[in-house]
Amino acid sequence: MKLIELENVSRSFGEGHKRVDALKDTSFSIEEGEFIAIIGPSGSGKSTLLTIIGGLQMPSKGTVKINEKPFSNVIEKKRAALRFKEIGFILQASNLVPFLTVKDQLNLVNKVEKSKVDKEKQEKLLEELGILDLKDKYPSDLSGGERQRVAIARALYHDPSVILADEPTASLDSEKAFEVVGILARETKSKKKATIMVTHDERLISQCDKVYVMQDGILTLRESD
Repeated sequence: MKLIELENVSRSFGEGHKRVDALKDTSFSIEEGEFIAIIGPSGSGKSTLLTIIGGLQMPSKGTVKINEKPFSNVIEKKRAALRFKEIGFILQASNLVPFLTVKDQLNLVNKVEKSKVDKEKQEKLLEELGILDLKDKYPSDLSGGERQRVAIARALYHDPSVILADEPTASLDSEKAFEVVGILARETKSKKKATIMVTHDERLISQCDKVYVMQDGILTLRESD
């Protein structure tokens, strides 16, 4: 089943001789249980692609589907609802709320979607990520790796079909970076999600199913060695 599908997607800014093609004609898909990496230099279009897949900006041309649902060509209210339901974002900075404990970071998800707190689900997820004993701690009490695992827990808590990770290990040392990528790979496979990780660190791509290279707005699949 295709959880992410792009067909002839492009994104341009400006007009005439000032036009910049941030993302050129791009078509690809990602199946459930698939973990892919996108590598490439700064300014190559990686973040543009990720924000289009996540519905944070619209393509100039082409269509995006998430979990086989039209996504790029629906009204903003519906797109926002689909984004919240179907997509989990993990960013370079963990972006945790500093005055909330670990469990309250997850409770915040329930507050936003106006749903009941699922304590059993929370504890199972935190245990899987090795941070259950930290549930009453604040972000300032956690290491960088622990904060990133909390961010992963928050992204997974509402059970999205798609995980978009933008440089999720950039602020971590090598040991913690490999640990975070391992968690993402395991969660992707065990819960049949589709995960895209944008990274500059090619050491981290060994656990990915496919590696794409972005260069000057063009996305290409890198052949296996």
